[in-house]
Amino acid sequence: MAMIIINSSKKEITSPKKQYGKLLVETALMKEKGSTITVGTNQHINNRQPPINTDTKVNDTIKLNNKMEKRKLVNITKSIKLGKGQKLSLNQNCWDISKLIVTFDYKTILNSHNEFDLDASVFMVDINNKTAEKDFIFYENTKSTCGGVAVKQDHNTSLNEAYNECIQLDLNLIPPHIQKLAFTITVYEATERNQNFGQVSEGYFRIIAGNTKEEIINYNFNENLSIETAIVVAEIYRYKNEWKINCIGSGFRGGLEALCDNYGIETI
Repeated sequence: MAMIIINSSKKEITSPKKQYGKLLVETALMKEKGSTITVGTNQHINNRQPPINTDTKVNDTIKLNNKMEKRKLVNITKSIKLGKGQKLSLNQNCWDISKLIVTFDYKTILNSHNEFDLDASVFMVDINNKTAEKDFIFYENTKSTCGGVAVKQDHNTSLNEAYNECIQLDLNLIPPHIQKLAFTITVYEATERNQNFGQVSEGYFRIIAGNTKEEIINYNFNENLSIETAIVVAEIYRYKNEWKINCIGSGFRGGLEALCDNYGIETI
């Protein structure tokens, strides 16, 4: 399992705050200097995109067209639009919870030549609201030991090519001590690249039935965000004998360090 290394300097907070677990949710401006986050080995080698030329634009157009074609495979006619704070039973709206696909898609407004990279992660949380290191699922630990959560996987539906991020779920495999799955997304190297969720538009969290390719819910997760660099987007949690979805949408500053601290994962 990867080691999480954190090095950050003093932060001066000038905004009112709200609370989400141990996380401070920013509601106005924050001044921050010199924060650096490194997660394990360097998975993001290219910090800058090459100068845009004609070939690059053509390739980007081809990729976008391919993505749109893949999305046509998904039936969205019965999709339920949820708002922040709304909850819904997954068992009652999907007959096979062993083949679910969580997707993220978004558009970015670039203010430099730096690549804009968002990383989706899943914290498998126990009854004490803590996550074991092995149950933190992200780009260096892509599949849970139980097999119930896998990032960059899509139940062999090819939908991984249609969205920015795909996470494959089999809720029947989630062990009983896990009470909820927290879905988060962070801006990689936000401080170094001067990037935040104010540069993201049309950010959507979706749950799709893998067997029928029907979209179950959609949620616009980046409404009213600006300077935030990390979001707890949603939680899938146990309620009595079923699984439910709760749209959280809490944005904050602090990136992976704050997320890991909130769920009890030690960082150095």
